[in-house]
Amino acid sequence: MVKSLLKNLANLRLAIVILLLIALLSSIGSIIEQGKEISFYENNYSKTIFSIPWWKIFLFFGFNNIYGTWWFLFLLFILGLSLTCCTFLQQLPILKFSRRYYFYKKSTQFSKLKFKTQGLKLFEGHIGHTLISKQYSFFRQYNSLYAYKGLISRIGPIIVHFSIILILLGSTIGSLKGFNSQEIIPKTEVFHVQNTTKNGIFSSISQKTFRINDFWSVYNDTGFIKQFYSDISVLDGRGNEIKRKTISVNNPLLIKNLTLYQTDWGMLGIRVDVNNKNVKKYTLQLPIAKANEDSNRKIWVTWLPTIKKEKFFVSIRDNRGQINLYDKNGKFLRNVNLGEKIFTNTLISFNFIDFISSTGIQIKSDPGIKIIYFGFFILIVSSLVSYISFSEFWLLHSSRIIFLGGQANRAKIKFNIEFLKLKQSFYI
Repeated sequence: MVKSLLKNLANLRLAIVILLLIALLSSIGSIIEQGKEISFYENNYSKTIFSIPWWKIFLFFGFNNIYGTWWFLFLLFILGLSLTCCTFLQQLPILKFSRRYYFYKKSTQFSKLKFKTQGLKLFEGHIGHTLISKQYSFFRQYNSLYAYKGLISRIGPIIVHFSIILILLGSTIGSLKGFNSQEIIPKTEVFHVQNTTKNGIFSSISQKTFRINDFWSVYNDTGFIKQFYSDISVLDGRGNEIKRKTISVNNPLLIKNLTLYQTDWGMLGIRVDVNNKNVKKYTLQLPIAKANEDSNRKIWVTWLPTIKKEKFFVSIRDNRGQINLYDKNGKFLRNVNLGEKIFTNTLISFNFIDFISSTGIQIKSDPGIKIIYFGFFILIVSSLVSYISFSEFWLLHSSRIIFLGGQANRAKIKFNIEFLKLKQSFYI
């Protein structure tokens, strides 16, 4: 019964069906946002079907985290098991059979070959030299000859199966043991991994310590942000720096099984020196609020209180140091730069010192990523190996006539040229 089950799992059609099902589910996962909060799905998928909101259906079937659901991992397991059974029950026996050299004993065996000819006389030295020059391995037995080359191409399907199994294994390990974390950290602050957005069943959150030494942005001529950078240090348990790197978008920090990506940026507040003639000079740290959701043109607003309880509104468009000042009615007053002193009346003045900027860091752990990369490398190698042609020649001496034939699974035009050269060994 077990043997019959394994044979059924080795069925190519079953593997194709499972692979198509995985591809279909993966496409659904690329359409439906993954790993978001429940409120996100409630707001974006509020339409109903049979009086049931779509978001409830998504959560029930796990469409909000497809790649970590038990049924998706089960499909990966079945596909890997199917490929393993196919490798041991079909591909390895085929490879073992291909390694055997066998001779044609009857002239009727040549009728099934596409490339064949016959002659009356053979230059044995000529045909042997031609086969050796073409890197053929050949064997003789009485009046028969067999030659082949390109046997390595026979292991191509086995390597393909092995590479896919490695990719599936790496994906499963990453799903079970990996995690994603999104941190928003003010400049100069020390932080740990805390806000995990996705973690596997067996994941272990890293306890490493990091510090944001600095953060800055680069803008293009149109005023849109071009790139932003974070200078990050990795600290040991005593606060000593063990690694440091300036990261940017598409230039992450790699440390063991952790990868730190630059994802976003923002502002948390602004520091202002207040000089009041009636009161000693002091510093305010004003909170600011985000006024829009455009990732390229962000706007933050806050206000400056005066001694008469009036408000001057402040608008900040970027972290390049320029501030827009408005009165309480929203009328634009002037532009102010960091370090510039402004007077609201004869008694009080403000001096904008610095922005309290923050950087968005995504911390990702994927223990299976190296296995996945190695699997893809093996897959590329197997694709190259599969293009190698496996060619065979047979020759049979009879009492009156000599038969020659051959076949190849690829590069048949090249094989035809080789066959024509062997024909020159005959007198036709």
